[in-house]
Amino acid sequence: MFALGELRVVQTGLSPEAAIARLGQATLPGGLFALDRPSPGTPPLRGVIDGLRFTVVRRAQFRNSFTPIVEGVVVPAEVGSQLQLRLGMHLVPLLTLGVWLFSLLALGLVAAERESMGELALLLVGVALLGPVAGFVAYRADVSTVIEEITLAVTQSDSASSADRPSAGA
Repeated sequence: MFALGELRVVQTGLSPEAAIARLGQATLPGGLFALDRPSPGTPPLRGVIDGLRFTVVRRAQFRNSFTPIVEGVVVPAEVGSQLQLRLGMHLVPLLTLGVWLFSLLALGLVAAERESMGELALLLVGVALLGPVAGFVAYRADVSTVIEEITLAVTQSDSASSADRPSAGA
């Protein structure tokens, strides 16, 4: 993972063990990139929990290579515990954006050297910038949602979380 942005902290009144157990209930075990379609009542996150450390992504209805990867650790706090989160992007989409940007800017430079292709150079530079902008927009769109899902998992009361689940007799 390539970390982007500052460390985020979620405070909860639960002990570290209880907080990681709650996060485990909201997390479907599995790889970070899978083609699963979440249905109502299923966990909103997917990933790996190892002791008090975890790596999760938000499950989405569509494939998004730019979804934020959240690596975190649960540590004891004065009251309860804290989830210290680091958000980032997988290295493959980041490298793909770099290659995209470099390739199109290089083509734009070659086109700019030829007088007859000056307009094409401007078009290539404009198109080269669309890829990173689209990736950034897709990444930022999921950041607040994944933080919200993690926060809900470790702060929601037992009565509220059981009210969301369908009862066994229904």
